[in-house]
Amino acid sequence: MARQMIVNADDFGVSPGVSRGIIQAHLEGIVTSASVMVTMPWAAEAIVVAQSEARKLGLGLHLNLTAGFPISPPEDVPDLVDSDGRFRRKADIVLALPMVDMAQVERELRAQIARFISLVGHPPDHLDSHHHITYLNPAIFSLMLRLAKEFAVPIRCPFLTDLENVIPWMLSQNGAADRRAVESLILKLRSELTDSGVRAPDHAIVNFFGDHIALGDLLLILTSIPEGVSEMMCHPGWADDELRVSSGYTDARKMELRALTHPSAREVIESEGIELITFADLGG
Repeated sequence: MARQMIVNADDFGVSPGVSRGIIQAHLEGIVTSASVMVTMPWAAEAIVVAQSEARKLGLGLHLNLTAGFPISPPEDVPDLVDSDGRFRRKADIVLALPMVDMAQVERELRAQIARFISLVGHPPDHLDSHHHITYLNPAIFSLMLRLAKEFAVPIRCPFLTDLENVIPWMLSQNGAADRRAVESLILKLRSELTDSGVRAPDHAIVNFFGDHIALGDLLLILTSIPEGVSEMMCHPGWADDELRVSSGYTDARKMELRALTHPSAREVIESEGIELITFADLGG
C-alpha cells in the first residue's frame, strides 16, 4: 500500500504573520493544506492571498469555539460566550460542554461554514477544530460528523493513532484525570466515525508541536510514516502583535516554519516515496 501524507497548517487567518508563514511553508516547504479560522478579522485577506499565490494549497475550516468572537450574534449563543461577547476560554468551555445547548453550537458552526463559503466560493475541503474542541465531547463530535456528511467533506481525527499515544494526548487536552473514561471516549468516537461513513486520514500525527518541533523531530516523523494516508498537524508562522494577543503559541511557530521549509524535509519525503496530498484527495 502506498504512503500518502497531508501536512496541514492550523490557524490560517489568526494573524497576518501566521498566514504569511503558512503560505511560505506551502510554497517553499512541505505544507499541503491549511485550516482557516474564519472568525478572525484577518481570514478574508489570507484567503485572497492563498487564492492568488498558492492555488494548490488545500483550504479547510478550523471550527472555533474558544478564541475571539463568534460569527453569530452573542445573544444567539449565550452558552458559548462571556460577558464581553467573546468565546469562553478553553478551560471553561470544556468543563461546561455537558451543559451547553447543542442548538447554539450548531448555530455557530453553521455560521462559520457559511462564512467560509462566502469567502472562498465553495465549501471547505475538510473540517477540523481549534483546540480540538469538537473531539472532547460526544455530542459535538456527532454534530461535526453530521455537518461533514451534509457538505460531503472529510474530517481530521486526532485520535486515530495508537491508544498508548493518543490517551495521554487526550488527557492533556481536556484536563481529565480519569484515563479509563478517556479511553472509553476515544473508542466511542472511533466507532461513531466508522458508522458515519465520513472519510478521514488513516493516521493522525499530533506530536509535531511544543517541545518537539526541531528539524530532527520532523525528519524522524517522516521516516516513520505508515502505509495509508497520514495527516500531520502543524502550526508554522511568523509571530506578530496580533498573534500575541490571541495565542500563547507564538515564537515556536517560526521554529516549525524553519523545519517545514528545510530542504532535508522534502529530500526525506522523496527518498521515502511519500506522496504529498490534500484532504480533497480523500473525497467526501
